Amino acid sequence: MLGYDVFDTNEFMPEFVCDLGTKKGEKIDYAILKDGEPLILIEAKRAGMKLQKQQYSQLYRYFTVNRCRIAILTNGIVYQMFSDINTPNIMDDEPFLSFNILEEDPSIYKSSIKQFCKDKFDIKNILSKAVFQKYEKVVIKTLEQDLISPSDEIVKYFLSRPEIKTGNRITSQMIEKHREITQNAMRKVFGTIIKEEKIIDNQQLSPQSSKPDIKEQVEEIVRKLGLDLQEENNEEFFRIHICNSDNRKIGVVKIFKSDNKIQFRKIGEGNYDIDKVDDIINFLEE
Repeated sequence: MLGYDVFDTNEFMPEFVCDLGTKKGEKIDYAILKDGEPLILIEAKRAGMKLQKQQYSQLYRYFTVNRCRIAILTNGIVYQMFSDINTPNIMDDEPFLSFNILEEDPSIYKSSIKQFCKDKFDIKNILSKAVFQKYEKVVIKTLEQDLISPSDEIVKYFLSRPEIKTGNRITSQMIEKHREITQNAMRKVFGTIIKEEKIIDNQQLSPQSSKPDIKEQVEEIVRKLGLDLQEENNEEFFRIHICNSDNRKIGVVKIFKSDNKIQFRKIGEGNYDIDKVDDIINFLEE
């Protein structure tokens, strides 16, 4: 899809040599090349291997001895794209883009990876977008953490607002005293926003649509089976991830907003269109 010829070693080189200081002949699994120089380094692990710090460290070392600005760590299912946004020539700790080809809708991540196409590859454009992608991830992560337990910084921010007459300098005791009320206030606001967003989404459905009821039925079935779930609200569908007691994902339910269609996928198998919610039980109990 990206237009590279994997049989032409002038642009796609397996076992690319990355000498590390006194270590000669060190190799990375693949490199995408242009004019003999690497554009992208790829470290590939076996399918299903959890991508942890050990695999990241190996790619980190290779990155520092090459001129390329993009590195990919993958197990063939999960893809993590890294660059050196924070410090030139030093690979960032966090990927600016990551996706799972078995769990995520291809239409979501395809638009992001098209920028790596051979005929469109523009490192300045890629890194410019990467900065915004990284910023978005930080905002989401920070908001999620603050909803669980507001940070000192955010409590201090609200205490320093001109509408709040503290009368004194803001102390750690004051911050601790106001942490819970800050949390409650934030959850009220975000709860309202989410509720209004759902109302808007529901208004976009046809009058006969019973999407919210279907979603609630799926949630009820999952809980009755003693399983956990994680929800995701997309513009086109609701997605419900079903996990067992070990937090291992075993299935995914999609509820499409346009036509009320339900799709179920058992991890490791294909997608199945189902007519009624109860059919999910049959798949989960197999």
